Parts: sequence; structure tokens; C-alpha cells
Amino acid sequence: MVFRKLLWIALFAIFLAGCGAPKLVTTSKTDAETFEAAGDFLQATEAWKHYFEQTDIEKTAGADFAHAAKIAYKSGDIELALSWFDQARYKDYADAEMYILLAKIFRQKKNISKELTALEYVAENYSDKRGEIDSRLFDVYIEIKSPEKALQVWHRLDDNSKSELPKLNSYFLLQQDLENNSVCDSVAGVILTKDPQNVEALEWFGKKYYWRGENRYKREMAKYEKKKTTKQYKILLKELDKSTADFKRSLNYFNKLWKIEPGKKYAGYFANIYARFGNKKKSDYYKKFMK
Repeated sequence: MVFRKLLWIALFAIFLAGCGAPKLVTTSKTDAETFEAAGDFLQATEAWKHYFEQTDIEKTAGADFAHAAKIAYKSGDIELALSWFDQARYKDYADAEMYILLAKIFRQKKNISKELTALEYVAENYSDKRGEIDSRLFDVYIEIKSPEKALQVWHRLDDNSKSELPKLNSYFLLQQDLENNSVCDSVAGVILTKDPQNVEALEWFGKKYYWRGENRYKREMAKYEKKKTTKQYKILLKELDKSTADFKRSLNYFNKLWKIEPGKKYAGYFANIYARFGNKKKSDYYKKFMK
């Protein structure tokens, strides 16, 4: 009788041992979902840890690793999130949010190469999510000096993004490198309406009108030196009036730049403009800063 009772207890213990593990695993996953629903991502992350400890990793779904990684990211544990995302990728799982978060993680880790790979994966495979990553993708292409790709993304940006001053500055410098002068004129004008002290835009217009005036001055003076006739002299006077107008427009921008940074950087422009005006005193004044 005692033996039969002990046997029954042993069999019942074995039964409990066989049923206990799956139940515990299920409970851990349920706990994770419960904590997540409550917004307690720290506890949810801990529950996912327990879940993975109690399951066969080879049989665990990639989707579970990806979901747990997103929770770990929300809890602030980016290293754990990255580790679980790696598990999801190992199991050939992917979704848009997963790669958007991977891009953010690599940005935090200052790994621009891996960040770019993640961003491009989203752009190429989830076109409906481009709006979420295009702004950063444009910045990355600017940073790695990939102008053609940056332009492609620029055309996809919404109007709000395109009107942001940092974006406008990057786009302006990009167009300068590509020597698209008419676009630069337009963008520099917009920038100055938002930031009247913007150095790059002020320099753009200052140098534009300076060289337009200077080149015209040299060109017409050379023509007159070759053919000193009354007719050519009258032409010279008209062209020099246009040159003077350009120099005056240039001064409007360089005066603002001088207030921002007086000194050698802009002194040569002032010295030459006033020399063209025949104002030796002012020309000499600015020449002192060129030494």
C-alpha cells in the first residue's frame, strides 16, 4: 500500500515536471505582453529574457525576437535590442519598424555605415515608410558626400522638411558643389528670409555681384584699350555704370558680412570695390586688413 502510494507520487511529480516547463514559458510570454500593454517596458523586457531562457533558441520565431527587441529599445537597453534584432535577422525575419529602429541604434552608436545600410533597406523595401526615414537619409548622403543620391531623396521630402533651415543650408551647399547657380540664387534668397545673417547665403550674393561687376569692368576696359574711339568710350561709360551697380549690390552683402567677421577674409573685396570707385582713402583703409 505504501509502495503504491509512493509510486503514484513519483508518477505525479514526473507529470508535473513534464507539464511545468511549457506552462512557465507561456506565462513568461504572457507576462511580457501584459507589461507591454501597461507601458512597463522594463518589466516586459525582463519577461522576454525569461521567455528566451526557457525556450529552444533554434525553434524560437524571428518575429518574437524582433518584437522583444523593440520592447528592449523602448526600455532603453539598446545593446540588448541590437542582440535580439541580430537573432531576428539570423532567422531571416524583417519588418520596417525593425530596420527603422536599427538605423536609430546605429546612429546612437555613431556607426554611419550601418545606419545607412538600415535606412536604405527601408527605402528600398518599404516605400510606404520612406517618409519616416527620408529626412535622415538626406542628411547621411550629405555627410558622406553622395550628391546624386541626396538629390533623389530631396525630391521626395515633404514641404515642411524642405523649409527647415538646416535642410535648406545643406541643399544650398549641395547645389553650389554641383554649380547649379540659378538654383543657388533661389535657395540663398529663401535662406536669407529665414536667417538674414546666414554667412553662406550672404557670401553667395556678395561674391556673385562682385565678380559680375569686376568681370564687366575688366572686359570693357580691355575693349576700350584696343579701340579708343568716341563710340567705344560711350559704350564703356554705360557698361561701367552697370559694373558700379553690381559693386554697390555686392557691398550690401559684404557690409553685413563685415559686421559678422571684420578682417582679412573680406577686406580684399572692399579694397578693390572702392578702388574701382576711385575712393583711394577707403580702399587703403581695407588694404590694411589684408596684411
